Amino acid sequence: MATSTTAAGSSPKGAHYNLSLTAALLRGAWAESSPGHAPNKTELSWGELVRKWGKHTGGNTASIHHLRDISLLYLSSTSHTTISSSGYISVPQSSQAGLSNEGPGSSNDSNDSGNTGTGSHSSFVHIPHPHLRHRKKPSLDIPLENASTTTSGSTIRGGGDVSSSSKASYLSSGDLDGDESDGYRSWAEGNAWWNGVSNENIDEVKEGIKSLESLISGGKLSRDELTSAQLTLAYHLHALGSHEDALRIYEGIDWNAENRFGTVQGDAAVLDRIRARCLQGLSFELAPQPNYDRSIQSYLQTIPLLQSLSSHTLPLPSYLTNQPSPKSPFDPQREVFRWISTALTRAAVLSSRQPDPASQKIQSTLRVLRTYHAFSASWPATFRPIQRQRMLLLYLRALQASYPSSRSPVAEPLLLFSSSSTSPRFSARSMWKKEVLEIIHNGRSLLQSTTSFPRAGSINRPVTEFTELAVGLYSKSAELGKEVISTLWWSMNLTFQSQAILRHLSHLLSDVGDSADARRVFELYVQLVLKAKETQQPETSLQLQTKSTNEDAASPSEIRKQQDVETADESAEGQTAEPDIETDKQFVEALLGGIRLLNRDLGEVEEAWRYSVLAGDVLASSRGVGIKDELKARIEEAKGIVRMGMAVHTADAIDRPTYQAQAINHLVAAIDLYPSASGYYHLAHCQAEARSIDPATQSIRSSLELDPTNVQAWHLLALLLTAKREWEGALKACEAGISVWEADEEVFSSEEDFLDTSEVDVEARDFAAVQPPTLDSTSIDQQTYEQLIQKDGSFPHLEISPPITTPLTKSARLEHVIRLRMTFNTIIEKTQGPELAMLKQQELFAFFSARSGKNRNKLGYSSGFGKNTGMRTSTSSNSLTALASSGATTANAREDLGGSFVSVVNDGGLVSIQPPTPMGEKTTNPISLAEPIAQSEKPPINIQSPSPSTSNQALQTTIASSGDEEKPRRSLSIRSKNTPNHLHVPSSGGSNTTTRPSSIRRSSSPNTANTNINSTISNKARSISGAQSLAPTAIHSHFRNHQSNKSKLFSHPPAPPPLQPFEDHGRTPEESRILSNLWLMSCSTFRRWGKLDQCLVAIEEAEVLDPENSEIWIQLGLYHLEILKIKRENQNEINENNNNNEDDNELIKLIENSFIKSLLLTKNSNNSKAIIELSKLYFFYFFNNKSKIDLSEILLNSLINDDKNWDLPNSYFYLSKILESQKRFKKSIEYLNFSLNLQITQPIREWNQVSRWL
Repeated sequence: MATSTTAAGSSPKGAHYNLSLTAALLRGAWAESSPGHAPNKTELSWGELVRKWGKHTGGNTASIHHLRDISLLYLSSTSHTTISSSGYISVPQSSQAGLSNEGPGSSNDSNDSGNTGTGSHSSFVHIPHPHLRHRKKPSLDIPLENASTTTSGSTIRGGGDVSSSSKASYLSSGDLDGDESDGYRSWAEGNAWWNGVSNENIDEVKEGIKSLESLISGGKLSRDELTSAQLTLAYHLHALGSHEDALRIYEGIDWNAENRFGTVQGDAAVLDRIRARCLQGLSFELAPQPNYDRSIQSYLQTIPLLQSLSSHTLPLPSYLTNQPSPKSPFDPQREVFRWISTALTRAAVLSSRQPDPASQKIQSTLRVLRTYHAFSASWPATFRPIQRQRMLLLYLRALQASYPSSRSPVAEPLLLFSSSSTSPRFSARSMWKKEVLEIIHNGRSLLQSTTSFPRAGSINRPVTEFTELAVGLYSKSAELGKEVISTLWWSMNLTFQSQAILRHLSHLLSDVGDSADARRVFELYVQLVLKAKETQQPETSLQLQTKSTNEDAASPSEIRKQQDVETADESAEGQTAEPDIETDKQFVEALLGGIRLLNRDLGEVEEAWRYSVLAGDVLASSRGVGIKDELKARIEEAKGIVRMGMAVHTADAIDRPTYQAQAINHLVAAIDLYPSASGYYHLAHCQAEARSIDPATQSIRSSLELDPTNVQAWHLLALLLTAKREWEGALKACEAGISVWEADEEVFSSEEDFLDTSEVDVEARDFAAVQPPTLDSTSIDQQTYEQLIQKDGSFPHLEISPPITTPLTKSARLEHVIRLRMTFNTIIEKTQGPELAMLKQQELFAFFSARSGKNRNKLGYSSGFGKNTGMRTSTSSNSLTALASSGATTANAREDLGGSFVSVVNDGGLVSIQPPTPMGEKTTNPISLAEPIAQSEKPPINIQSPSPSTSNQALQTTIASSGDEEKPRRSLSIRSKNTPNHLHVPSSGGSNTTTRPSSIRRSSSPNTANTNINSTISNKARSISGAQSLAPTAIHSHFRNHQSNKSKLFSHPPAPPPLQPFEDHGRTPEESRILSNLWLMSCSTFRRWGKLDQCLVAIEEAEVLDPENSEIWIQLGLYHLEILKIKRENQNEINENNNNNEDDNELIKLIENSFIKSLLLTKNSNNSKAIIELSKLYFFYFFNNKSKIDLSEILLNSLINDDKNWDLPNSYFYLSKILESQKRFKKSIEYLNFSLNLQITQPIREWNQVSRWL
């Protein structure tokens, strides 16, 4: 056999023509009239270029001509323009093409309407799949009159201009791109979608086969030329449908030989092998006995061959490199991308269609899809837009199906040609989020370029399906919310106001807190759906009530009757006659989201009730068809929650019991239809507000049995147990909830959200040493999944439903656990005393500081703060008295619950749930309430006030008692090992950059100094209030330079200090409010502890953080009231006439002004605490002032008549005292009894500390 004489460098002209021919082959310029040029820049036709190449290199030209002939016949067989049944194509302007006005996928109402055609032959029109025969086309008339025979025996065309004599001249490169079909049947199983060359061209292909067989058997070809000729012969056989014959030739090819050797050496020879591998995969797929595994392996073998190209750079997505991915030139390698695109598309289709979970792995499909989209990022919008749109949708579906589990590692390699070496902190879930964000961004760019606004009555289906899948990805990770919302707004520029888009947009806007826009979108959505249903079904009347009604909706018994309705097949065509009509199920789900928005976020319970009634009407009109019991239960659940909201906020004393009973009935009906954790939780909350404590406790136990990860459910259980005075069980419930939160926190902290990817090193692998990945690769994740493509080539129906509960953001999760820990600290103060409570409060300050402001992304959410340095429970730290002996067993721990149904077992941070058991006798002593601190009691800590030189040093103290035995009272450890020396809180909220003096001290000082007041305060009172505390104190505050001596308390306020710049704290307004409330909680504990200096400092800190917080002025009034009490006790001047002492009058005036200012700052006129305290002040300190007492009665009457404040025991108690003083004993006793009944079931904190609606 002759050796190869094709040497690119044999002569300068040979090198030039070899380079020119290689460039024409790489860009697939089969139909170009002048694919090359001579060294003098003269344009050359195909025949002339090949002839000159053969003349100067000695190469065999016949093989080149046969390759061009079969490429024209195979690729141009669908070169006619076909307008798909679903619309038109719209792409950027180009000199080679005419344009149409509408985008691919824009569909009319009927998706199977007939096709229409145009006469445009453009690279920018819709070119169906090359193997789909929509119509027959005359064969190409390739002129042979100028043919001549070379010394090698090949027939070549003469040097005439092919464009004037060949029908191929009208074809552009875009016409030959092929592999483009709008119909899903091109991805179907079997070979019905493939027909090969048209019947008119069969004879020409057969002649080419005979010529190639003769050429191969002639023995004149070199080894490399022989390989190229065999590959071309297999190409002919495949095009003719002889797939088995083609496979026999491919099996005889030496695939391990040098890739760059062939008829035309270099990149053209590599292209021959890429094409051959792709055709081999097609032949395996289309053979009478298809072998899909071998087919996929052949397709994937095209990727390693790319490394042999001289100028091809393998692309890397930007989510792997943290920088924009460089775009590879497209036109010079168009033919390469044609076959790479076909190979990856078919591999992805076969991989997604395989139903066998033993061989089909989601990660294998994802690698193919990632590689395809990495390449397609460099392709122009005109290149196979329909195929790319379908591959985009398939990619999104695969991502949704592959959402990684928490803390799972990245499944490497991510691509078919590279391996990502990631940082150990880089989790699979974080990588998934980055990947999703990039594909959504790239998908929008693709659809923006390849679709346009549809005609009237049409729908841009690629855009609507893209948005549906984006919402589905959001349902996996709520952190994608902003990007998906942006996508939904963007989609409205490319399609009409789709009902589905509005439904999703309303739901997402509500989730992210944009309630105003969410409401507008929701109302528009309801109007469109009702109008569409009225048009479609005029016999069914669905209307939204014009106003709320006192009548209840359908009773639970009627709902139960609807269960007996025969359920129709949901796959029927009942509601799919119109393309954009919402089903009853979708409409009801959207209504439920809107009801939650109106009730929970906007507080418009009456509006929410109107939509609740509408949801019930939709259910009744559908007769239950297509609506499962779970959704029926959710309707009842929503009615119950809204009705309870109406009972609390709008009902009067007559209607309130009725509304409460209706609410509970609706929730009980919901649980009967479909028991769920949320249903039991909402029932427990409604029962708690109705003061049915025992049933509420049982309901919340049932909820936790179904979902033990709900932190708010643990909090509600703790509140219910405090209402039953089961303090030990309440403490354990708080600890269990905090443990659950810390376990979730550890998971979230391990998932770095968008880490600095500069740490990520991407390492390219050498394909000479590493085999290309296959489906059997051991590196593939073993996670199985259902097929992404059905056997008929269509996508399976993907149910996109909003989550039943709102996904919690980081800040919402933090707020929930802060509230829970505040309840925990309140119980600690109630049971263990203020000293221990203040230590827990200091830990809470450190906990919050580590997770808010500038530390938000440094600790807790990013580096795992919580397990070792989080909250120390009451049984595991030296900072709090143990609630049970250290030697208690697990069984004893369960009995220590005191009737609580949960058993908190410290086993790796997990919380086990035990079934409810009858309450037996406790084997351990229950927690007893702490004794109040008597004024005569010696302060528990004997600490000397630090001198100015040592005021900033850490306090040194020792624990007064040691050992493991529990003490009734315990002296305090000033600081724990893990507690910071002091807390520094910036002295201004918002974004101010300077400090300012607190208005508290300015308003706390009378206009005239009175030293007599100061002299009446005993030294003992000063020692109580002046002792430094273990929690945030004066030396740790922004007001530590203020003097704490009582002699300065009522003097003229000092001159304000100069403004000092400070570093921005980075807190949000919500975080500032939380921190302000923490200071106020500390203030209350300090006041009850008798430490008035620290109490005032805490008030000042809270006021600087959040000046609009009305609670500040209540605490200031109580602070002054405590001073007044101490002063009177020490002067022994308490008498019934409190208006004679001028000093007292000044303090009383300060107290009154503080409470009044709190009322003025209240935005919603619901400051019940200020009203009660002001009424107490008027009654007890203006005893002989009838007008003040009458005003006190008026205030309390207005409070109890307010629908929102009907259950405050203090208001009824003090009103009964006023009535008693007026000799109205009967009414006084009535109010006193009602107050007692409320107090018996009063929790330690309000029920609104947990959400009424999850």
